[in-house]
Amino acid sequence: MVGRVTIAQVAAEVGVSAMTVSNVLNDRPGASEETRRRVLEAAGRLGYVVNSAARSLKNGRTGLVGLITLDLTAQYTLEIIRGVAEELADDELELLINASYHDAEREQDRIRSLSRGQVDGLILVAPVLEPATLDFLRDNRVPCVVIDPRRIDTPLPRVTVDNYEGMRAGVEHLIALGHTRIAFLRGDDELQSSELRFRGYSDALTLAGFQVDERLVKTCSFSYDSGFRTSTSLLSENPTAIAAGADLMALGAIDAARAAGLDVPRDLSVLGFDDLPQAGQSFPGLTTVRQPLHDMGLRGARALLSLLDGQSLVTDDIRLATSLVIRGSTGQAADTDASTNRSTSASHATG
Repeated sequence: MVGRVTIAQVAAEVGVSAMTVSNVLNDRPGASEETRRRVLEAAGRLGYVVNSAARSLKNGRTGLVGLITLDLTAQYTLEIIRGVAEELADDELELLINASYHDAEREQDRIRSLSRGQVDGLILVAPVLEPATLDFLRDNRVPCVVIDPRRIDTPLPRVTVDNYEGMRAGVEHLIALGHTRIAFLRGDDELQSSELRFRGYSDALTLAGFQVDERLVKTCSFSYDSGFRTSTSLLSENPTAIAAGADLMALGAIDAARAAGLDVPRDLSVLGFDDLPQAGQSFPGLTTVRQPLHDMGLRGARALLSLLDGQSLVTDDIRLATSLVIRGSTGQAADTDASTNRSTSASHATG
């Protein structure tokens, strides 16, 4: 085999992830004895040589990348971290993970501490990023990439998704099913992603000829409990569908409907945003807008590796596309006919 054999090549040979191969080669837990045997055999057969220590000495690096996120319990965060870890594993770098738990002061302390020679660079997932923290990162030229920033104009290399088009496509799906009273659960107003998703919702309605009914729009946190409580109160407004700014909100909305004696999707359709693993495991399966969370992690890590190698990024704004995943939580609006819906929507749009 020509050139240095990489972890990715060993992983492809065995049929496992690069992170699994890295765990085995570094004698970390997380793989069965059979997987360990196959990885070691493949590494020997391909001629893989561990050289991370030599490379770290040559480059004057620690071989560590720091990752700071808001919460280590959210599946959303874990999916992104999985993508980061797999990309770094192929470059034989280790990941040092910290959580700020939404505390701006704690986040700033961790960034300052890690930047003093503990890590080669930082990946920040949905950070608070107060102005003083941004000033520190800029003044000290810390290699840093932000995944899912609070604002899309954050003055750092960043990975985001097209929140506007994603929600607009989801609401257009509901309109095509004949829904006209579509409620919306929007997230934290401090997050620009919440604003963009609301804009996608409102523009989809406007373009179809409908007005946004403010009574059907409620703000709540990106959590199951908040989605359940808020949806319970929304049901008194008799929506035929609920579009939620996050999957956890949507799952709370489904259970709120059930608690009220409603059937999903016969009486109420529900749309989410994220496509967490729970979305495909719920019953009915949750129709949702998929954020490529794993790919967000991969792209963020790849961008940081480029910065560490002294390369200029083609763009500081890496924006990934979303996609609509249709499952069982959305259906035809009650007492409507598909052909009638299409003609009604068309007349509204042209009127």
